[in-house]
Amino acid sequence: MRKKNFCLAVLSASAVLALGASFSSFAAWKSVNSEWVYTDNNGNNVTSAWRTDNGESYYLGEDGYMIRNTLLEDNGNYYYLRNGGQMLKNGWRFLENPSWQGDDKVGDASWYYFDNNGRALRTTGDSVKIADIGGKKYAFDMYGRMLTGWITAAGENISDDSDWATATYYGDAEGDGSLVTNAWVYISVKDDDNEDDEEPTYHFYFASNGKKTVSTEKTIGNVKYTFDDRGVAQDSWVHDSNKDTWKYYGNEDEPKLHTGWFEAVPPKDLNSSDHESDTTHWYYANSKGEITRKECKTIDGKSYLFNNEGEMVTGLRILYYEDGKYTSYSGEVDSVDTIKNMNSNTQKLVYFESSGAAKTGTTTISLDGTSYTFSFRSNGSPRGVGETGISDGYIYVNGLRLTADEDSKYGVVTYKDAQYLVNEKGTIQKNKKNIKDADDNYYCTDKSGIVTYGPEADKKS
Repeated sequence: MRKKNFCLAVLSASAVLALGASFSSFAAWKSVNSEWVYTDNNGNNVTSAWRTDNGESYYLGEDGYMIRNTLLEDNGNYYYLRNGGQMLKNGWRFLENPSWQGDDKVGDASWYYFDNNGRALRTTGDSVKIADIGGKKYAFDMYGRMLTGWITAAGENISDDSDWATATYYGDAEGDGSLVTNAWVYISVKDDDNEDDEEPTYHFYFASNGKKTVSTEKTIGNVKYTFDDRGVAQDSWVHDSNKDTWKYYGNEDEPKLHTGWFEAVPPKDLNSSDHESDTTHWYYANSKGEITRKECKTIDGKSYLFNNEGEMVTGLRILYYEDGKYTSYSGEVDSVDTIKNMNSNTQKLVYFESSGAAKTGTTTISLDGTSYTFSFRSNGSPRGVGETGISDGYIYVNGLRLTADEDSKYGVVTYKDAQYLVNEKGTIQKNKKNIKDADDNYYCTDKSGIVTYGPEADKKS
């Protein structure tokens, strides 16, 4: 780190001799053994006291000599006496930590800042001293030493690698030592609770006051992040047990809240097998980041189905309703008989394509190796429910187009207790006279295609 006024110079003999020019001619300063003393009116040397001359403050030590180039403790405050003995004001100094500090930093060097009274900025109470200097924030301990790295709210450096979780501030040791504010720190820490990595790299965010963001969800740059009680930006899945909601915060490289559509490996608590095999699924989260679960939901005008785990579901499905409300869905439908036997009052057939969106309009679906034509509504709620009724000359029941059996040419189907004659493609045969099927059976139909004569009609009569 770099600061202005870096100085640990040793006072030269010429500097001592030049010092005399800085004192007033009438001041009681005397040069003794190339050092300066101050005598009072009685001619005695002043000791352990301050004296001011020409606006500069000087300190006389216990032996009466003026102290120079020294970090001085006086009456609970700390001062720095420059090479010429003047008290340093409004400036930085990089100084060797003296033995009287009595801790593990003794013998090392630290940065100190002295205010306009010459006092070193330092922590004096229960809270760390934070000072704005040159547009940046700095933290100082009880001795006035600038703190870097992890810093507690009380003004102590974190000495144990595993105690970073209890820190409140972070000083940029690789830069000028200022506290990180309105910025991220991406740093490796020791974490015995991390099953995958004992020294993982985590994201931390420090607010404008320099404090680490903890135990909250915070919007930063229009993106939402969430932080645990240690200040770690959470990645992957986060579960709110009170509301039973799940949110996804991406990977460790970019732990941001995901909203809208995203693809991810499921959390272990929702789908343990796919979690272990790293099988991904598509999910949809609302603006709060809560994934959609147990619901058939309209998104951008299209219907999508989500299972209890929040995974997007595809395929031909029967949706179950109770009192008009969706409750659950079936396994993938693979039989025409299942569709024909549906209860249209409580069950709805929907085909969710590979994109997840419910199909609307007509489409061909293979069941049991045979292709069938379906029609799904483009309106209603949900969109994509299999159509029931007569449309464009075809009859649909629960979305399935009713057709004659293969190789039969024509066949009779029942709709609303009426018998209609249709061909193998399902086209209703209207106003037909003595039309013959593959078995040489003859049929007659009216203008609606209802059978008026034929084997089925004869059986009915």
